[in-house]
Amino acid sequence: MFTICVLPILLYPLTGLMMLQLAQVKTPQRMFISIVGDSAWFRESGARESIRSSNAHDRQNSVHWTHHEQDSPLAREIDQKLLAGTSQPESGDSDRRNAVIEDLLRRSQSDAILVLRDEIADGSQSKADHGADASRNDALIVFSNQRLERSRNAVVQLQTLIEQWHHNFVRKQLENKDVAQNIWQPPPITHSDIAPIQVKQAIVWSKILPLILLVWALTGAFYPAIDLCAGEKERGTLETLLCGPATRKEIVWGKLMTVMCFSIMTAVLNLISLVVTTSFVFRRVTEMSAENPMGSFGPISLDLILWLMVLVIPMSAMFSALALAVASLARSSKEGQYYLMPLILVGFPLVVLPILPGISLSSGTSIVPVTGAVLLSRAFMDGEYGTALMYLPSVACVTVLCCLLATRWAVRQFDNESVLFSEVEKGTKNWLVRFWMHRTEYPTATESVLCGLSILVALFFGRLAMGSSEFNWASFATSTVVIQIGLMLGPTLIMTVMLTRSVRKSLRLDLPRFSELLACGLLAVYLHPTYVQFAAFISREYPLGPETTHSLQQIDAVLGSVPLWQVLLLLAIIPALCEEVVFRGFVFAGLLENKGVLRAVIGSAVLFGLSHGVLQQTVCATATGLLLGWLAYRTAGIACTCLFHMIHNSISMTLATASSRSLEVPSWMHWAVATDEGGLVYTDTWNSVSLIMAIILLAALMSRGGARATNADNNLSDQNPNPTRPELALATQPTAT
Repeated sequence: MFTICVLPILLYPLTGLMMLQLAQVKTPQRMFISIVGDSAWFRESGARESIRSSNAHDRQNSVHWTHHEQDSPLAREIDQKLLAGTSQPESGDSDRRNAVIEDLLRRSQSDAILVLRDEIADGSQSKADHGADASRNDALIVFSNQRLERSRNAVVQLQTLIEQWHHNFVRKQLENKDVAQNIWQPPPITHSDIAPIQVKQAIVWSKILPLILLVWALTGAFYPAIDLCAGEKERGTLETLLCGPATRKEIVWGKLMTVMCFSIMTAVLNLISLVVTTSFVFRRVTEMSAENPMGSFGPISLDLILWLMVLVIPMSAMFSALALAVASLARSSKEGQYYLMPLILVGFPLVVLPILPGISLSSGTSIVPVTGAVLLSRAFMDGEYGTALMYLPSVACVTVLCCLLATRWAVRQFDNESVLFSEVEKGTKNWLVRFWMHRTEYPTATESVLCGLSILVALFFGRLAMGSSEFNWASFATSTVVIQIGLMLGPTLIMTVMLTRSVRKSLRLDLPRFSELLACGLLAVYLHPTYVQFAAFISREYPLGPETTHSLQQIDAVLGSVPLWQVLLLLAIIPALCEEVVFRGFVFAGLLENKGVLRAVIGSAVLFGLSHGVLQQTVCATATGLLLGWLAYRTAGIACTCLFHMIHNSISMTLATASSRSLEVPSWMHWAVATDEGGLVYTDTWNSVSLIMAIILLAALMSRGGARATNADNNLSDQNPNPTRPELALATQPTAT
């Protein structure tokens, strides 16, 4: 209750109080700069008079200047120890040189030393006497210690003043030559900004406030969810609740509404406290100073508050369902608190993404969960109602879908007795023996997710470690084999042997019907044109960066220099077999536990998409993974998905290789494939025909594959999810009321 109700009311006023207190005691940081030597540039630029005037008003300036003439002891010491011979010492003398500079800064009590060389070109020497480059490279030398903040600030101050002094020097040179003074200045710019100051301040708040509110909405949802799940487990009231006449779904919806109310309350209280605090703080700051020292920040407008209220409601619903599902996994309140940080880390990038420069509402960003909703609300805040209404349906559909999926996950968690009544394991003696003896024929959902996440981590570090500036077929083939077999297939096989009793069932290696193989093979051919169009759409919505484009061009060049059979073996057959064993085999089998068909299809597709390193490939692979997951379920194995994957990759690699080699299309294929801008593309006729044939095959698989899929699902769900907990079987029996 303190985190939800009391903390938001106290946090922002106390923060504002501290800011006002600190602003009153803030003093400018005083810097000491020494200038050594003299030159015509220094005199004619007005720098000498400038530093004398600055020291005359010593108390009003943050810089204290000390000028050492050319014959001063400091100037002679610098010339002998640092400037004698060459200004670029050998690498072996750098430590000695740095020690000398540090000693000079300490003894002169300076944060920076500006040295004026005798040979400074004042504009009167000719290029014959002083080379254009040589006369300017060593004109000014600055010694500083960048480890210290005052020294860094002194260098920045020097750079600004040197530019001003040089402008004065150039102006005087032009006056002596009877040249107009403004000849070196750019044309003046008159800027007419039609946006009121209140609107510009609202734009700044519209980027910051959604981040603050969504983080608080998630926090406000999680702690009540822990109390309603893990807290009831500890108090022993969950069993009493389950014995009542209410169904599991009704219980979940009741808890969800409660958690959602707390989430909305937390976000609204934070918003109200922040609005009240900022209004008083900015009023006080305005009274203290005629100008606004906070720049683009100002009081929060009323319309901005209203749009933020609208944003909080759907986001709180989704966060509440996620928090309830995650909190149901906790066996105690203390354990549940450890789940908050991973949940925040997963959702934090989606909240931060709209703040990044260049991110705006589009057809691509509108389908990203949380990000699309934040960008939509920001469009309404900025007054872009036309753009906001255009993407409102897609954002609403994605948000509602995410809420329903999160709620469905929470309901399934409450339907799982092993989750609700799990207990903390006591003792670790001989836990490896117990773990080995209690293996099941199939992996659990936790083990499959752990396998997928471990592979993603291995791929992340593996790709970074194998990055090389030298790119050729040998290095590309080696890295591909290491990634596919070493980082993906290898860990999966190890976990299969260690965690399960049956390799065949864990990897779903059952043989399908010949008709299913034939249908899946033809489906890969017929759906490839649709996939190409979808990939082109994704590339338009999420354009490739220059580095990614360059890498893909290198790959295309390499593919054109090797035989086609090597390309197909490396990029079509090996990836298809390895990825299907991992994602439609081990991962899919574990997620299919307790008839979690939708969870298995979506979860394996998401992990499969994330295993691809490029964003555009991730989106396309996730969409393809959904289809492959459905095929894996309908055909009760991975044989059909392996065939589909191999044919799909083979067609893609064949077209890419033929395009890179500028091969001509055979005459008998002109009705299906054509040449466009040096590449091979599908014709409109084949796009239409292939889509119709794909729909027919999908309908056939849906009607004929149902029996095998249902039987396989029943076999998987009938296994005892926790053979060491026989009391859970009793808990699953219907209760009499």
